[in-house]
Amino acid sequence: MQDSMSERGAVWGARASFAALLLVCSEWIVWQTPTRFGALDWLGLAALYLALAAASLDLIARSGVREPLGLLLVAGLYGLLNATLISGITARDLPLSLLGRPLGAQPLAFLGAFGAFRLLSSGRATGPLDFLIALGGGLAWGVWVRWFPLVADEPVPAARSGEALAALAILLIACGALRAILPPGNPRRIPEWRLDAPEWALVGGVLVAALALGVAREESGGAAISIVIALGSFLLALLYASAVQRDPTSLLDAVTPPRRPNLAAWLVVIVPFLAAGWIGFHLPGDGASSAQSDLLFGGLTVFGLIWPPLISLLIGVRVVAALVREGW
Repeated sequence: MQDSMSERGAVWGARASFAALLLVCSEWIVWQTPTRFGALDWLGLAALYLALAAASLDLIARSGVREPLGLLLVAGLYGLLNATLISGITARDLPLSLLGRPLGAQPLAFLGAFGAFRLLSSGRATGPLDFLIALGGGLAWGVWVRWFPLVADEPVPAARSGEALAALAILLIACGALRAILPPGNPRRIPEWRLDAPEWALVGGVLVAALALGVAREESGGAAISIVIALGSFLLALLYASAVQRDPTSLLDAVTPPRRPNLAAWLVVIVPFLAAGWIGFHLPGDGASSAQSDLLFGGLTVFGLIWPPLISLLIGVRVVAALVREGW
């Protein structure tokens, strides 16, 4: 019994590593209001991101997600929950306000955090593709941090490039150090990423408490929550349909069991990200917008608009093809 409890605790260490990356990507890279939080706020956010990380890894393991389509569905669910529980979704400008952050920026933040988690927990070295992704992500981050506070629906504090870069560098290095400190080796099998009933009760309690707090503060309107529930149910149905053809492989295979990270490779990724972020922040532009910010925000809006119906179409075609092969 004691050994079993120790193993479950070690699994939570792996989940905490992913939660730290989610927090950094969703609060500092997708710049929201990080400079306004106090110590108690950060403690509450840490608990919330741990619950979101645990639930996301459970969905990936339980649904047998093994390709980008399924991972994007989990990322979309995360984006909706993040926007509802943390930043708050109001009834103003619905449904357009759902496209920028909930279905655009936050799902991409999740994908970035998951990619970073796989890199750290697999212990592998980096290559040219990782370098290019870091450059592109850093450039987009610099543009976002510079211009998003000027166009956000809700007040968002402006960022100074030096302070934002220094804080992000420290946080990213801390994520690598956390993964290095946590013991490797658990979970040993894909099913161990799943939450058991008491763990689901704990995670659900944290998420419900956050939702109740947001409603009490009038950060999320009833119409907004209804739309989020409808969209979330739709994405869950798609995730279930995508799992019809199960495969023994999973996107969690590379990190099961977690290994000691290659910290040198992690630093190699951080440096181009921060350098490109500095360049993106200092690209020319005047007033409340620029060519690069218009391109970025427009691209995120289009991405948030097209990926749900596109994935539903692709999954629908796959399900029909599978039924035809089985003789239905």
